[in-house]
Amino acid sequence: MKKKMTAGDTAKKTLWLIFAAVILAAGINVLHPERIPWVEEWGTHVEAQAVDADVDLVQFSEVIDLLRDQSALLVDARSAEKYARGHIPGAVSIPLSTVADGLVLPVSSLPVVIYCDGPDCEDSLLLALELRNAGRADVAVFIGGMALWESELLAVEEGAE
Repeated sequence: MKKKMTAGDTAKKTLWLIFAAVILAAGINVLHPERIPWVEEWGTHVEAQAVDADVDLVQFSEVIDLLRDQSALLVDARSAEKYARGHIPGAVSIPLSTVADGLVLPVSSLPVVIYCDGPDCEDSLLLALELRNAGRADVAVFIGGMALWESELLAVEEGAE
């Protein structure tokens, strides 16, 4: 006569199955050449993606120089609402969300520097890649973005373009 399985027996078997799956997945991850890191510094994740994509990065001091010399077009990739609440003076708004509607860049022969919220925001990198795919080679990303700008207590402009 066959013994009837109880709910407890089913739970134990389920837990053993989950445990075995986790061990198997961890083992495969360790052995795989493109393994997923167990721990990652997300503050540098976007920066690492930019380096992998061969997108130039612009440091804070360079942004200051570019603005002072008016030698670059600064683009804010954040939403229009965030741009209106405050943006780096002189920046133009091209929200990443509008790219699906057709990418329109103001006519300028200046190199383009794109920023968004901060080091963990990837909108600036994604917009840079879209611009590069559209044929614009002179595109860079300011990883520090608004977070770094505001942490330095620098002035911001408010309002839409």
